[in-house]
Amino acid sequence: MNKLLRYTLKTFAILIGILILLIIGSFAYISYHKKELSEKVIAQVSAKLNGNVQIGNISLSFFSNFPQVSVLLENVSITDTMFSTHKHPFFKAEKVYAVVGIGNALQKNNPLTGIRIDNGQLYVFTDTSGYTNAYLFSPKKTTDSSTAPSTAKTEIERIQLRNVHLTLDDQKKNKLYDFDISKVTYNIDNQDSIITLKTENNIVIHSLAFNTKIGSYVRETPFEGNFIVVVNKAKKQLAFKDINIALKGHPFTLSGQFNFVDTPTFSLKVFSKNIDYNFAKSLLTQKIATALSLVQLSKPVDEVLAEISGPLSGGEPLVKASWKLTGNDVKTSFVSLANCSLTGSYINEVIPGLERNDLNSRIVFNGLTGTYEGIELKCQNAQIDNLITPSVLCDVTSDFDLAKLNDLLGSNTLKMKEGKGHIDITYAGPLQENSNQNTMINGKLTLTNGFLVYSPRNIAVKNVSGNVAFKNSDVFVNDFKGNVFGNKITMNGSGKNLMALIKTNPGVMFLNWNIYTPSLNLNDFSSLLKKKSKVAVAAKSKLGSTALYLDEIVSYSNFKINVEAGEMLYSKFKANNVKATLSLKDENWILDNISLQHAGGQMTVNGTLNEKDNNLYTANVKVNMENVDVNKVMYAFNNFGQTGIQSDNLKGRLTTDAAIQFDIDRNTEQPSNINGFFDFSIKNGALLHYEPLRKVQTIVFKKRNFDEIYFAEIKDRIDIKDQEITINRMEIQSTALTLYVEGLYSLRGNTDIGIQVPISNLKKRDETYIPENKGADSKGGASIYLRGRPGADGSVAFKLDVFK
Repeated sequence: MNKLLRYTLKTFAILIGILILLIIGSFAYISYHKKELSEKVIAQVSAKLNGNVQIGNISLSFFSNFPQVSVLLENVSITDTMFSTHKHPFFKAEKVYAVVGIGNALQKNNPLTGIRIDNGQLYVFTDTSGYTNAYLFSPKKTTDSSTAPSTAKTEIERIQLRNVHLTLDDQKKNKLYDFDISKVTYNIDNQDSIITLKTENNIVIHSLAFNTKIGSYVRETPFEGNFIVVVNKAKKQLAFKDINIALKGHPFTLSGQFNFVDTPTFSLKVFSKNIDYNFAKSLLTQKIATALSLVQLSKPVDEVLAEISGPLSGGEPLVKASWKLTGNDVKTSFVSLANCSLTGSYINEVIPGLERNDLNSRIVFNGLTGTYEGIELKCQNAQIDNLITPSVLCDVTSDFDLAKLNDLLGSNTLKMKEGKGHIDITYAGPLQENSNQNTMINGKLTLTNGFLVYSPRNIAVKNVSGNVAFKNSDVFVNDFKGNVFGNKITMNGSGKNLMALIKTNPGVMFLNWNIYTPSLNLNDFSSLLKKKSKVAVAAKSKLGSTALYLDEIVSYSNFKINVEAGEMLYSKFKANNVKATLSLKDENWILDNISLQHAGGQMTVNGTLNEKDNNLYTANVKVNMENVDVNKVMYAFNNFGQTGIQSDNLKGRLTTDAAIQFDIDRNTEQPSNINGFFDFSIKNGALLHYEPLRKVQTIVFKKRNFDEIYFAEIKDRIDIKDQEITINRMEIQSTALTLYVEGLYSLRGNTDIGIQVPISNLKKRDETYIPENKGADSKGGASIYLRGRPGADGSVAFKLDVFK
């Protein structure tokens, strides 16, 4: 053991002795040749640089790069010919160590094998006119090769930079690369056409601006990493692959390539995992970071890959990025998703050849899943083009409870109580300023077992099923079934250009609506005549503006409603085979060609129902009746608001054309202020128990039957105005007698009715008598005239009218 130790110590002592001898020999050699070596180093530097080189002091250093010996150049500066104008030195350093290779010196070769720069600055400058000091990188041309030192076997094996500031400022092409190098070491292995650089880096990146107008990448970012870079001298290419670096302490994998050919180009690829979203934004330009600030994430991004490539000579680089999220909460000013998973990508050159900018940029999302306000959403593909005025193309599917839409929409117009919904749509259009020219929505919303309430008119629709189809900017409702106040209805409808009108002019939105029901009781829909309640978007709406647009569509749209009903009931009125076209504009109704079967005949109605004030509508109606039972018509229409002739007083088949204007109370639904006219014909008619004729009997023809009078066709026009009915001269040929009636029947106490009783009535008419009309303009021959005026009790009293 002692013997082994002695041999080890002896060997170690020999090695140390040899090393000391080498150092002493080197020191002696360099001291003896100090002037010669210094001149060679300066000559070699000067030979390589095409500028003004200034060196403050030259000395030898034995320990700064021990065990190698260096020539120390202090206060070194290199300037270009325009330095006095722009004041930017190309290079300056407090200390430059030129590492000397003893073997090279002994062989009479260039002794420089390494360089170390302490506390320096390299500033490569190009002004707006295109002048640059980069020409100093070009080797100085020499005419006398005999006096130049040999460089055939010169090999720089090591370069070190300590506290060096590097700036590449190209003001013409708007580029700025600015780095603070705390420590960088390049170990150089030069083999034929391949140079391998093993590097150790500790750098702060102040600016990496490919275009200063849009900002810098990785600004104010510490950069660390030990990796290998390969330079291919034949291809004029520098490359590195899958090297590990750290930016602000976060690990990245970096690959890249720089091609220094006639048109220099570069490409970089950066990959990282579990990266904080805010940190990732800080590595991008301010403009991109501001755009991305619209999105907030609760967890780091699973994976990020960024690719940047382009010309080194200038121009906007091509930027591609992709990312992956899993189970993340995403918040934006437009929508927020919980438990969101997706993959995404970005590119700033959608159309190759066009300028790379926000207008030509695209963001894509794939396989998106997430929960929005308790509603699970899926989106296979979403695409956002043009980041200046974003345009969106996406598909969305979801299954959800209808009741969950209430808090989401915040609508007080349409409330969802029960049921299930399924949506499958695609959207193409801008995020703002929608129009029928730029917005397309296609897809379907399906409802099952729904319970909806239309609040402004308090209409509940139960057992709702059906679907809503979206085609471009139009909406179609298909086979929409429900139960309204016990009425089973099936609805179909459409709305044109809704997206265009939501913001611009909701007052002109028009919805076409088709309704079918086997039985329709209009009494249940009396709320349609009441004043529509005003609604406001709920303050806690998650989509307040969307809810407002929905309320505008439902509450303020104009409706065109086509109704078919097997049976219709309203108060005393009953009809079959009802077909109607109704238009609703604000509070105004248009009745267009309503046809129905009533009282054994056919009836058509046209007209309007316009809002007069908060309590009244004004109706203008044209009615045609063909061969209807006059008794049932009078009963159904409450004797048209008059008490002169009641439904029980008439029999026969009525045909009429009428034009009537009246007011109808929203609450009592009673007509008033009736004005208009009736052109009517009653065939096979009978006048039963009519009190005025009974009173005639007290004067003449006391033995005839005035209680049941059957007559030939009665035709006349009756004018109604201000509660007064004007009876134009009307011929009545009956089984009892012949009469001509005319005058005024008034509910205001102005009744004045004249009755002409021809003397020919004295001839007795038996049961076989068939009355025949002679015409209302017939004189009637010698006659007795009666006049009916209001009596003391308010009823009509008839007396002889001797003077007609």
